[in-house]
Amino acid sequence: MKMGPLAGHQGPGTLMAGFTSPPAPDVQTDLAIDAIRPRPQQPRRSFTPESLGRLTDSIRTHGILQPLSVHQTAAGYDLISGERRLRAARTAGLTTVPVKVFSGLTERQVQQLSAVENLQREDLNPVDEADAVLDILSAELDLPKDQLTPRLERWKSMRMRDPALARASEDERQAIAHLDTLFRGLSRGEWTSFVANRLPVLRLPAPLLEAVREGRLDYTKAIALKRAPEDLREALLAESDALSVQQIRQRIQEASRTSAPHEDLDRALETFRRLTAKEQLAKLTPEARRELLSLLTQAAAVMGERSSPPARQRLK
Repeated sequence: MKMGPLAGHQGPGTLMAGFTSPPAPDVQTDLAIDAIRPRPQQPRRSFTPESLGRLTDSIRTHGILQPLSVHQTAAGYDLISGERRLRAARTAGLTTVPVKVFSGLTERQVQQLSAVENLQREDLNPVDEADAVLDILSAELDLPKDQLTPRLERWKSMRMRDPALARASEDERQAIAHLDTLFRGLSRGEWTSFVANRLPVLRLPAPLLEAVREGRLDYTKAIALKRAPEDLREALLAESDALSVQQIRQRIQEASRTSAPHEDLDRALETFRRLTAKEQLAKLTPEARRELLSLLTQAAAVMGERSSPPARQRLK
């Protein structure tokens, strides 16, 4: 596992040196708005009309106080950070904007710098914040983002069960030590807290995820709404501004008490039937097969059967 060096720098330009090597020098200048191309991989993906309107008014009055960051390539200037300022400046009628110009960066370095600079913004929503942190970790740990979350959760479990990491491999110990150092540099607290409290936002149902990303729904309310059945979730989402987290939880509890007693069991059985299709069973490891067989035996006992030959036969 490839891991980069870290240094204790704080400003956006020098913080780059803390996550990549070699450090990337930058120059500051004014650049025509039309010469700047937003990148599709920007960590910040949501821009509410209200916040853009406020920023546009501020730019008309005071100008742009914080320069944008761009990467100069043979094809032009790619935006690293500052897309909201770029949009507001265009709406305000500006033709040029102040920029910091970086050059000679790899795509990995551009992605890291974009994530680091966006993390320094106070109004970054929890979804984009989690995505930005994962962008940095993905590059630093040399892991694709789709493999990163399960690794982080496994390493967190290791740390919780065995703080000294006596049973971890050398690669695992190095990765966990690097995470400790990275999060100190990001001033993001403990990485285990990030895994426990921030990563779950990325597993929210799509409507809740977009509502949090767009600033229409508080993260803690979204976590509470995740437990609601889909039809109730939609209704509560529409009322969420007027409800506290506790009120949302109470409404969900009340609905669960008044729902037909067999509904939860029906949903669980439907999920079970889908997961035990032949093609799914074929993917099980021998250990998983034994565990499933044990659970089926327990289920049969609950239903009054003391043995489960069909289940045993099917899993062989």
